[in-house]
Amino acid sequence: MPRYLHRVSYTTEAVQAMVKRPHNRKRAAEKLFKAAGGKMVDMYFCFGDYDVVVISEFPNNVDAAAVAMAVGASGGFSKVDTTVLISMNEAVDAMKKSSELTGSFKAPAG
Repeated sequence: MPRYLHRVSYTTEAVQAMVKRPHNRKRAAEKLFKAAGGKMVDMYFCFGDYDVVVISEFPNNVDAAAVAMAVGASGGFSKVDTTVLISMNEAVDAMKKSSELTGSFKAPAG
């Protein structure tokens, strides 16, 4: 199954709620991913531009996008970002195909 990288930042209100009542948010996220036909591989809190990073698996991009939209629509996040992850074997296949295509595209020129 394809894998995805999800990065989110909580709103100030969401952080205040978690500080007031500390609890593990992983279970709630796992339920959402499962309901959409996916699986959470792991979830991490982090420093930087995002507060949480999740690696997941979904059968397709539509299911992964549905989760991203549901999370964004919840109002608890200021940023939601989802990236499709490509395995190293797929990357090598893409490199080989790109090699075959080299020269078939011309960049715009002035």
